[in-house]
Parts: sequence; structure tokens; C-alpha cells
Amino acid sequence: MKSRKLLSVLLASSMVASVALTGCGGKDKDNAAGGDKAGDKAGAVKMDKEQYLNVVLGAEPKTLDPSKATDLYSSQVLINTMEALTRLEVGEDGKDVIKPGAAKEWKKSDDGLKWTFTLRDMKWSDGQPVTAEQFVYGITRTLDQNTGSQYAFLLYPIKNASEFNKGKVKAEEVGVKAVDDKTIEFTLASPCAYFLDLTYFKVMEPQRKDVIEKHGDKYGTEPETMVFTGPFIISEWVHNNKVDLVKNKDYWDAENVKLEKATLKIIKEETARMNELYNGSLDTAAVTKQEWVDKFNQTGKFDVKRGYDGSSTYTFFNQKDKYFANAKIRKAFIIANDRKGTAETLFRSLAEPANAWCPPAIQIDGKDYREKAAYLPVEELKKANPDPKALLIEGLKELGLDPDPSKHTFKILQSGTDARAKEFAEFDQQNYSKELGVNIECDYAEWAVFQKRTDEFDYQIAGQAWGADYNDPNTFFDLFMSNAGICPTGWKSDKYDELIKETANTIDPAKRLEKFKEAEKLLIFEDGVISPGVWRFKNTFIRKYIKNYMAPTFGALDLKYTYTDGRE
Repeated sequence: MKSRKLLSVLLASSMVASVALTGCGGKDKDNAAGGDKAGDKAGAVKMDKEQYLNVVLGAEPKTLDPSKATDLYSSQVLINTMEALTRLEVGEDGKDVIKPGAAKEWKKSDDGLKWTFTLRDMKWSDGQPVTAEQFVYGITRTLDQNTGSQYAFLLYPIKNASEFNKGKVKAEEVGVKAVDDKTIEFTLASPCAYFLDLTYFKVMEPQRKDVIEKHGDKYGTEPETMVFTGPFIISEWVHNNKVDLVKNKDYWDAENVKLEKATLKIIKEETARMNELYNGSLDTAAVTKQEWVDKFNQTGKFDVKRGYDGSSTYTFFNQKDKYFANAKIRKAFIIANDRKGTAETLFRSLAEPANAWCPPAIQIDGKDYREKAAYLPVEELKKANPDPKALLIEGLKELGLDPDPSKHTFKILQSGTDARAKEFAEFDQQNYSKELGVNIECDYAEWAVFQKRTDEFDYQIAGQAWGADYNDPNTFFDLFMSNAGICPTGWKSDKYDELIKETANTIDPAKRLEKFKEAEKLLIFEDGVISPGVWRFKNTFIRKYIKNYMAPTFGALDLKYTYTDGRE
């Protein structure tokens, strides 16, 4: 998702494979909650006397304001400290499933246009009651132009949400209202195949108007500016170092929360993370380097979770730049991308080349989208243009520039300043120089600076990853709509916008599939907006004493039910 998740290609590989990307997914979409099952995990269990956990947080969250947070790191904190209308959990079959959260039940009208959610009795961490109006406030605040939320577009299935976000109607006209303190009613613009999947995302968390107005722009930047509704609260936030969570005694399901404390450590250097995992200072982390994999396996103290992580890495280009305003130059870089080498060398074979945008594991109508949409636009682009250097030269000529590639220098903006960041940047530097004959310079920036610079178009080439907010192809395609504001390329396409709108206005899976395929072709083959990189695998080492570890494919690491038994 930006937690949806924007994260750098570097951070995506070296830090975050230990958790699923912020985002979402789910089954049982039309099940009216099916009753509370969190209690199934209750009862007598054998546990260590001291209940604590140390895990990795990939980088410093930019903000914990649910309307403004866009990265994985904020989502990992918010999923554990806030309660949305529903929860994304992992069922007994190992698949993602939507469970009751702040809403104890819900129902959908026969025409699919009206959804009604009934809230349970809940309190904020300061003792105030959670009300339906606070959800309405959070949703309309996210949509308000003055908030500047990059996630406002996610709420567009709601009637008049887009119109309000554009300043065409008033907040009162948006299709969400508090029927009473415990009932929220949504009216959609048209039936939406993935609406329930939105309800466990951060845009469906309650927000307190009094707290936000009191702290203004500082809201979400320090623990004392926030109040919480989730299983944990933030006890301490040492910026660029750690976030400490402690059990929320006022949480509605506190009896099923076993951990008393969880420390989310921000450890940038890979070697430091591995050493802490080995010596017990970390309880779980992603492990990608073979020598460490072997070392941990030999201890016999770890379980390993593997599988697709529901994300795609990609390179994007600043189309306001004189070079990348040209489609042929963009496509030359797409073709020249060494996906196989990236997967094998940088991701240590814990990824596979991505010759299309939407990754495996994302489903449409209960079936893998990638299997149904067999079209691979990167492969087609290579067939049409087997020589990327020749295509680059054509683009330079169209711009009236010297056709000699060696006379031109391009700069890659890399997120991170550590050794692993340099490994990624230098790999691309060598590859593009070899394949295109150009000069490549590497520019390094920490994550927050990287986000700021790309948002301000202060870059030429940059790389990051996108993880699903929910289990539907739309979560990968809507971020390139003109009104999304998520990936700053400068590209806008009325044709693309219309294709994605059409997928949202029908629940016919066959029609949706064809529109998504057209959009994927336009995005890569026709206009060369992004260069897909790899589809990653999780390879998470978890100490055997950790019980009820839960990291949904389309969600962040959720510690609600986790506990330890047998820690030495």
C-alpha cells in the first residue's frame, strides 16, 4: 500500500520481507461477519511468565495519522494500535479472512448499494466511547481536500466521495452516515466487488475530532498526540530507533491479547539485524542471505514462513524531466532492466522476474489474476524492441539531443544510505551503463527524504515497491489514476482512468478482467509509465517459542493473538 505501501526497492528486499506488505485481502466477503470468533483463541494456554516480543520495523514511519499515512511502516504500527471496522486475520486454512473488528456484524442490501455496520461497545485509550460519528468523521476528513490525503481515492466507491474530494459537493452529501451511536450506513455509487476489503484498512479507522484539532499538524507524530482503539498503545517512540507498544487494557478484546509489550526496532543495517536475530535480541526477521539462512537453520530454533508477499517492485520515471518526457527513452530503460539478475543477485533468489505489473496471489473472482491474465506486457515490449540502446537513440533524436548515449547522464534516486542501498543502486548503475551505454549516477536519501523528493518531482529515476491494500487487482491499478496522487510520475491518461472506473462500476469478473488487462498493456507496453521489477517471496525466520504468529498475505504483522511459550 504506499501501505498501500510505498517502500523503496531496497527496503522492500532487505527489511520488510519479514512481514506482509501493508495492505489487505480476504475471503468470506459477503459473510455478514459470521459472529465473533476471536474468543476461539481464548482459554487456558501455556505461556511464558514474561510476555514480550522484539520485531523489525523497516524504517521510521512518516506519520501515524490514518488519513495521511501511506507507507508500510505506519501501517505496521496502526494495525496493532487502531481498530478498523473489520479485521484481516489468517484462518485455520492459512488463508486471509475478514473478521469482525470495531463492527460486530454487518449486512449488505440485495442490490449491493447499501452496507450497514453495527458497532460493538468500545473505548478509546483515554476512556472515551467509540461512536459511529467518529468513523464518519475519519472518512470525511480523509476525503476533505484540505487534509491532502493520498488515500482519498480508495473511498471513491462511496456515493459522492469523489465529488466531495474535488470540492463539488458538501461533506453531508457523502454516502456515509451515523444512523445512531452504534450504526454506520454506507451508500455506494454502484455495486463494488471489493468494498468489504476496504473496511479493514486504515481509512476505516475511527478518528477523534477533538484530539486532531487540539494537536493540529503534530497529530500522529508523537504518542502523546494520539489516542488508540487497538490491542496495543504506543508507550514510547524513539524516532529512527524504535516504537514500543504495550497492551491496551481498555481494548474490547483485551482478554485475548497475551503480549504485554512489543518493541518494533528500526535497524537499518542487514548485518546488525542478523546478529540481533541470532543472539535473541530479535524474535523474528526476514533472512535472505544464504550464509545466514544456513546459520539459522543449523540452530534448529526457528520456523520459516515462505510464499509470495503480494507485492511488486518497480522503477518509475519523472515525466516532467526532459529525457523521460519521451516514451521511447522510458521504454528503453524498461527493456534494459535486468529482472533475472535482480531476482537472483539482489533478492538472493527470493523473488522472480516480473514481466507484468499485478503480482501472483492477487485474486479476481476467487482465482489468481496472473493465471487468468496471461498477457505479459514487458515480454511483448522486448519482442517489439529487441535493442533497447537503439530505442534510446531514437528517443534522443526525437528530443533533438546528441544521439550518442555516452554523452548523457541519468541519476537514480535510491532510498537508503547503508551498504545494502549501495548494492542495489550500483547493480542498476552497472546494468544500465552496460545495456544502454549511458552514464549513471547514484543519489542516496533516507526514506522520508526519498518520499519528499519524489513527491516534489526532484528525481529522474526511482524505485520502490507496492503491496496490496486488499485482495483485488484494483489495488494495483487504481494508484496510477490521475486523481490518485500516489506514484508521482507526472503521467495522466483519460483512457486509463476510464478503464479503471469501468472495473469499479461492474461486479462482472469477465468484464473486470478484460479492462484490467487493457490497463496493464497501456501502463507498460503503450506508454511505458513504470518498469516492473520482481515479485518477491517472504522468507521469515520465527523463533519456535512464538505462538499464533499472524501476518496476512495482504496485511501487516498483527500481534493481537501472539504470545511466547518456551523462551529461554
